[in-house]
Amino acid sequence: MSNILYFETLDSTQTYLKQHFNELNDKTVVVTEEQTAGRGRFDRQWVSQPGGLYFSILLKPQKTDFLANLTQLLALCVCQAAEKYAIQPNLKWPNDVQVAGKKLCGILSEAITQGDKIAGLVIGAGVNIAQKDLSKVGQPAVSLRELGVNIDKQDFLQTVLDLFFDSYRAVLAEGFSVIRPAYKERFPFLGKQIAVKNGTAAVTGIAQDLSPEGTLLLHTQRGAQEILIGDLIV
Repeated sequence: MSNILYFETLDSTQTYLKQHFNELNDKTVVVTEEQTAGRGRFDRQWVSQPGGLYFSILLKPQKTDFLANLTQLLALCVCQAAEKYAIQPNLKWPNDVQVAGKKLCGILSEAITQGDKIAGLVIGAGVNIAQKDLSKVGQPAVSLRELGVNIDKQDFLQTVLDLFFDSYRAVLAEGFSVIRPAYKERFPFLGKQIAVKNGTAAVTGIAQDLSPEGTLLLHTQRGAQEILIGDLIV
């Protein structure tokens, strides 16, 4: 289903796939033991400690209407894979996976453009698998090992990939609506007061719903507001 390339060290799995986009096949997956220049959303540094699972997927779909929802699909699949080991993770919109408020996985997606057209997408994930101490990564984080789960990283990766590609074509065709019920089941912030920050501005309100397009619907003092992108702050 997918071609998996393994490396001991890379600057970034995202960067590698972007640099080799033209010569690599659709659904190529790159995995590395160490990233020297890992990146998160909004170009933040991603600390890639030994023991983590760091991978990116190269996608070249014909239909590109719902590319943004593939990022949410991957987050859901990481969540579902962790659940197989009796972990109870949740999703922090749009694409973080948490356990008890601590980050288990972060995901970054980047569109590849050629001329004025979108040629593909690179989706990367960093999953905390076997790290013993995540106190210095800059935010509350937890590994599966710290939660009492000792697993092989490649087994976990294969589980995630199987789940992802099981739903890939349906999400490409129909968008977030395909995964919306499963995503909402794992999104514990509905009905709660939250803030969403995009850049320097923050919007505060009650999380009312996730739209069929995967956007966040807030009830604010100014009325209903649809949030397309941002960081959710509890």
